[in-house]
Amino acid sequence: MIKALHLDDRLIHGQVAISWTRFLDANVLLVINDEIMKNEMRKKALKMAVPPGVKYGFRGVEEGIAFLNGPESQKYRIMALVSTPVDAARVCKGVNGIERLTVGGVRKKADYITDNLNLTKEDVEALLSVVEAGIPVGMLPTPRDKFVNLEKLLRKASENREG
Repeated sequence: MIKALHLDDRLIHGQVAISWTRFLDANVLLVINDEIMKNEMRKKALKMAVPPGVKYGFRGVEEGIAFLNGPESQKYRIMALVSTPVDAARVCKGVNGIERLTVGGVRKKADYITDNLNLTKEDVEALLSVVEAGIPVGMLPTPRDKFVNLEKLLRKASENREG
């Protein structure tokens, strides 16, 4: 079963490997990203961050959605990880039972939204589509942080680009 869907351009890193897996009691880290599937070097680097006793997997977006909706996923406690807002939106819309989308950060050359979150117009639209689907989207770098709902900031960013 999916315990969390987390958006972070770093995918598996220290906070995910230690804080999140312990907090969620996750026994699988599932990276969902089409580009990762083509990059063996990046997969090897991400595997090194997986803590002992936790399984990992890599899936393209469509394959990840199918796996999370399938019966096989029910025997695991899965933290699904995506690196882009567009992938996050696709997973949120395609997978039943996602209660919220937590964001650790998206760092790239794009408009500043808030700390560790720079988004293009396409990114903002993707995250707003998640909000409009009834799934809260918020900054939550670690499970000990306070969930900061991003809806107002995303709407403001969208309006600023239109005007």
